[in-house]
Amino acid sequence: MRTRAKTALEVFDNPILVGTFTILVVIIAVYLSYIAENGLPFVPTYNVNVDVASAAELTKNAPVRIGSDQVGQVLSITPELASQDRTDTSKQPFARLGLALQQSVGPLPADSRYEVRLGSVLGGKYVSIVPGSASSGTIPDGGTLPLKDNIPFVDLDTAFDTFGPKTQQGLRSVIKEAGDAVAGRGTAFNQATYSLAQLIGPLEHLLSLLAARSTNLSGFISGAAATTSALAGVSPQLSSLLSEGSATFAALNLAHTSLGETIDALPATESIGTTVLTNARPVLANAAAIAEALKPAAAVLPQAADRLDAIVTSATPVFKRVPELASTLQTAAGALANLAHDPNAIEAFKLLGNNDLATFGASTFVGLGAILRDAAPAQLACNTIGIWARNFANVLSEGNATGSWLRVSLVVDAQQLFETSTPSPDLHLNYYPNENSSECEAGNEPYTPGQLIGNPPGDQSTKTDNTTAPAGVLERAARAGLLAGTS
Repeated sequence: MRTRAKTALEVFDNPILVGTFTILVVIIAVYLSYIAENGLPFVPTYNVNVDVASAAELTKNAPVRIGSDQVGQVLSITPELASQDRTDTSKQPFARLGLALQQSVGPLPADSRYEVRLGSVLGGKYVSIVPGSASSGTIPDGGTLPLKDNIPFVDLDTAFDTFGPKTQQGLRSVIKEAGDAVAGRGTAFNQATYSLAQLIGPLEHLLSLLAARSTNLSGFISGAAATTSALAGVSPQLSSLLSEGSATFAALNLAHTSLGETIDALPATESIGTTVLTNARPVLANAAAIAEALKPAAAVLPQAADRLDAIVTSATPVFKRVPELASTLQTAAGALANLAHDPNAIEAFKLLGNNDLATFGASTFVGLGAILRDAAPAQLACNTIGIWARNFANVLSEGNATGSWLRVSLVVDAQQLFETSTPSPDLHLNYYPNENSSECEAGNEPYTPGQLIGNPPGDQSTKTDNTTAPAGVLERAARAGLLAGTS
């Protein structure tokens, strides 16, 4: 035993053997690190291929992730042609990525999708796989996800590639200047952040008000859009207005001394105005009370205005005849003056003024006023007096030396000829026909079967005969001074 132990120690004390063993370990470590790029040796993997339109900035051994977990790496990037015929340029070439995934991931559903994503703002990309549903079948080991399953994605670097060299240079300059601007201003940024935090509460309340349906922000935006659209048509005039406004402001600048004096006088003016308004409070209060009291009248104001308009419209033709009426009234006034100077008339009025005739005269004039008040509508609307006078004149127009004849036509009814306890069943009698602006019953009563005593039902026609004065009457009245303007 002692001999064997000594022999083992002698082996490790041999520098050639130790060096050989060390070199062998280093060679094995280098080999393992080299082949580790293609996966750890002796570890089973699930290999699939995916086709991408562009593998720019995607490197070998780039990570493959499902969600946020890394499940494999890219082993190979191979350019491919969509058509085997290299002369066919209708199909764009693409890149095929060979992926080595953990055995636990596979097999992937056939409808799985994938995309190439940016790893960080510093660069580097990875492949993200979105597994599909298990009911669509699976992709076997060594299978391929076609180009149609690639999810197009625009990363930040792709967005920046849309800018030209000049724009990119400008962006770099802006970012550099922004960096210089914020350098050494940490305290200011902290204060700004704190102020912003204080602003969030009121700003949230403001945004909730703007988002409320009752605010109608969309209507305001639509109205603003309509306003700007309307102003677009007058943009030359607006430009001219702004241009001329500069001249106005230049004039104000020249008058800055007077304008300053005016502004200096404003406090005293405001003080006087405050005093005036304070003294005017009782007047304003009374005006408010009057306005409040007039509110019920405001409801009927449109109707009253319509009626006033109708009155003015109807009275305009009448007012055109006022000069003629005034001339006639002047003639009547002259006749009245002559009557007042007539001795016979004076004696007659003295007689009416006696105590014995005073009561009789007063009652006579009162009764005459009632008659005229009731007869006026009948005459103005139905020409009652004119028709009566014409008819009465017609029945007395014939006669002999003894006198005029009254022409009548008797309608004899045995039941109406003799006295009975009840009126005849077919009696038609209208004691007081309605004669006004609504109807002219006299001469327009309809005949209805049976008995009708009094006014017939409903309003009758307002049509009546027009009458004219007999020939020569107006001329004789004018010569007598009763009418003016007729010879």
